[in-house]
Amino acid sequence: MSRFKTVHPLMIYLPLGQRARVRIYAKKGLMPVSQVVREAIEMRMATGDRYTSGWNDALLAVEKTIKECPAGQMKFPSGRSFSDMLCDDVKNLVRKNT
Repeated sequence: MSRFKTVHPLMIYLPLGQRARVRIYAKKGLMPVSQVVREAIEMRMATGDRYTSGWNDALLAVEKTIKECPAGQMKFPSGRSFSDMLCDDVKNLVRKNT
């Protein structure tokens, strides 16, 4: 059976630097670049995966650091602090486990 009956082609665009890093990573792992991409896609779409959990944990650490920073306590005329405004932006980066 032909390989192309069991797979579908997909074109992705990578910045030149990232392309080089992916090729080096694949070569060190003795796998084709397409396998690295397939695994990354599966990891990203998995529910309750460690990648998403780690990402969200990092964002929580960022929020904590922002809230503890003395410069972030500066208040605007609206009554909101600079750290509150930054934390709102960070919360938009939280990924849902779907």
